[in-house]
Amino acid sequence: MTTKEKSWQFLCAGGVSALLLAAITVFALRADVPKDSVLLVCIFDVALQISFGISCLWALHSSGLLTGIASFIDHGSPSLRSIAAIAPWLVLLQIIMGATLRYRMMGAISHVLGAMLVGAFLLYFATGVMTPAPQAHPARSASIVLLWIVVVQVVLGIAAYVVRFGQGGNNALPETRLFSIGHIITGAFVMGATTVASVLVRASSRKQEVAGLPFTGTV
Repeated sequence: MTTKEKSWQFLCAGGVSALLLAAITVFALRADVPKDSVLLVCIFDVALQISFGISCLWALHSSGLLTGIASFIDHGSPSLRSIAAIAPWLVLLQIIMGATLRYRMMGAISHVLGAMLVGAFLLYFATGVMTPAPQAHPARSASIVLLWIVVVQVVLGIAAYVVRFGQGGNNALPETRLFSIGHIITGAFVMGATTVASVLVRASSRKQEVAGLPFTGTV
């Protein structure tokens, strides 16, 4: 693929990502959904978030960052590659739980517990990449972005619950809606950032023995 073709693909991926983000925002603005179409809307909502993650992956592949990417040694256990393989699926599970909560198909407790576990897992993943990856490495940069997006999303989620319960559980008030919409939009960014960081880590991290270095006892 030529440089010009990659540039066009990158622009197309960016345009598709922007359109999907706009669609996700429109769905986040929907206050009421007819009961007979809740399941269909919920599935479509999740599909938009998955599509946004795929479009971010498309942008990554067309950016050329994966071409000739430098490798780094992973001393941790479990390996960063195994964590990177799990992370996008955990985010997807949490997105599904969030969508079912928004459309009143599931209670809040499961979503909150899932958010705590997935959030902690992603923070562990991001900080785990920052330690072995050298400065200016794409995987390190992606992990820093992921770290801050997760922090922002968690803060918005907590704010949405605090404001909602402070207003008697009324989820239709503007303050509650503002934090909820921000939480949903940053959820899409978490999906995209996790997908990109996971691919970069799997493409560049190497275990010590695989890289041809002497084994030191750290697995």
